[in-house]
Amino acid sequence: MKYDFTKKMTIGAARTLSSLQQAMLMLLSAKSFEEIAVGELCEQAMLPRATFYNYFDDKYDLLEYCLRTARKQLDSGCADACTCRMRMDVFLENCFDFLDRNLDTVEKILKNNIPDQYLINQIRYYLLSNMEEAFQAGSCSHRFKIPDKMAAKLYSDAVLIILEWKYLEKKECTKEQAKEYVHQMVSGIDVQ
Repeated sequence: MKYDFTKKMTIGAARTLSSLQQAMLMLLSAKSFEEIAVGELCEQAMLPRATFYNYFDDKYDLLEYCLRTARKQLDSGCADACTCRMRMDVFLENCFDFLDRNLDTVEKILKNNIPDQYLINQIRYYLLSNMEEAFQAGSCSHRFKIPDKMAAKLYSDAVLIILEWKYLEKKECTKEQAKEYVHQMVSGIDVQ
């Protein structure tokens, strides 16, 4: 990314980034990520191409920014959890809350982006990297009977299975049930 997110953001930069993020979401609701062009993003955001390129290298860069923004919401409160299991519970609850708040948009995006395309693969990668980070944190390290990377993959797959089951297959599932299902799926890897 070209924009330096470590410095204080101006109101203009915040507006520009918000416009581009909203444009990406609107276009993803209508077509696949692969079909979106930078020109369309700029037109939707009502910004010149030069402004886009002041902030991002390409549409992949903008997508990464959008995912990073969502990640902040999903990670909220996770670092405060005392144990790995609690951290995963908070993360799963955050996923439910995020998806419930944005369900209409998420359903449209998923309808246009089949499972083997770039966007969905980025979401899978995000879940896995989130779990790997969690397991490397102090409260989670050296807690499993299997290598941490393998445990992270198992946890991320379990979370993805639950989210797909509830939101794609439209099965009834409360947050508490989802947490219990994930605990059951990964019960064999926890250190006793």
